[in-house]
Amino acid sequence: MSVNNNPIPFSYAFSFQEGMAHIIRKSGTGFINKYGELVVPCIYEMAFSYSEGLVMVQKNGKCGYLDKAGNEVIHIEYEDADVFSNGLAGVCKDGKWGFIDKKGLLVIPFVYDTINCFSEGLCGVFKDGKAGIIDKQGNEVVPFVYDDIFEFREGLICVCKDEKCGFIDALGNEVIPFIYDRSQGAKCKDGLICISKGKKWGVIDKVGNEIVSFIYDDIASEYSEGLAYVNLSGKYGFINERGEEIIPFIYEDLSNFSEGLAAAKMGGKWGFINKENKVVVSLIYERVYSFSDGLALIMEKGRNAYFIDKFGEVNIALKRSYTLLEKLKVAILTLAVATVIYMLIKAIAS
Repeated sequence: MSVNNNPIPFSYAFSFQEGMAHIIRKSGTGFINKYGELVVPCIYEMAFSYSEGLVMVQKNGKCGYLDKAGNEVIHIEYEDADVFSNGLAGVCKDGKWGFIDKKGLLVIPFVYDTINCFSEGLCGVFKDGKAGIIDKQGNEVVPFVYDDIFEFREGLICVCKDEKCGFIDALGNEVIPFIYDRSQGAKCKDGLICISKGKKWGVIDKVGNEIVSFIYDDIASEYSEGLAYVNLSGKYGFINERGEEIIPFIYEDLSNFSEGLAAAKMGGKWGFINKENKVVVSLIYERVYSFSDGLALIMEKGRNAYFIDKFGEVNIALKRSYTLLEKLKVAILTLAVATVIYMLIKAIAS
């Protein structure tokens, strides 16, 4: 809890997810709520984001799961673990991966070398150097013949073979041919896929029709709120689902829209714009992170960082070490980058 109504001091924080945000202190990583109250004590070596009401944490080199009250609901005993998705989470024991349910019961045995998360009832997994697809009972539904595999979205999954990417359906039928080099998000959203051919990026639909020409140097992993950022000749702007320019190519960098606002960089500083390209939060910050649950983490020059609301008002203040982040050369931190969290905790503690 906060002391004397003052915010809990900590060295770094991450965006809110399901009403909870990581914080990092010298003692380890924990979680606060939107009121700045410490809900999960900072005693863990690393943690992912909350997903389906549970969070994976690591303590003494082992992984388990907590609920939103900080109670250990799945024993901390695994070598590694992933987030819950579709009611299951991948866990590792003796170097092999399997899946457990929210009661901690083993549903799929420890036989896989690497796993993805379940999506739409299916999951890409790796065994003996090849990737295939299983269902929630562990049945093999697509054979292990691919070099790489991603996440099911809208009935399609990106797979790679012989250094080319294409898309198959849940039965393993080829829907989009293996003619692409990279799939930025490796997933379909709202019927669209951001993908590359040669050295340029464009957009195709669910059957492989070209929707946005392959002319861009960079593109978002997926559309968000009907728009996607793209890079053309070194400048960023937004296009709609027909490829029409909605926000001009005047920015040094952009993030996708989240909760109606997008992070934008100009003149070396970050802020937020709306879909009419109006500045809502001034472009004066060293770094900002996308809005989640109505709050965004922003960083000022020096050692100040805050959570702000959509009016730019400070919600929760926090103390951080900017020089530490510069030393680590960490440009962008996301909730699921556990290795970065571990590095930060180690460096802060030292």
